[in-house]
Amino acid sequence: MDTSDKDSGEELQRYILIRSSSKVFSSASNKLSRWVSIKMDSGWIPHGSPQIVFESDNYNLIQAMIKN
Repeated sequence: MDTSDKDSGEELQRYILIRSSSKVFSSASNKLSRWVSIKMDSGWIPHGSPQIVFESDNYNLIQAMIKN
């Protein structure tokens, strides 16, 4: 985790949403997977299943995470 994350107050948060958006589902899925893995390395765990919303020709994937 770089210092910009710490400066944003993330260390005080207990719940975050990770979002990925793309016109191609596989791209949105790969991006979300990468971000979730990065967050898991810094102590966050997925909370529930990812949500998928198709809007304005974009796949939007959202994953809730909680601090471990």
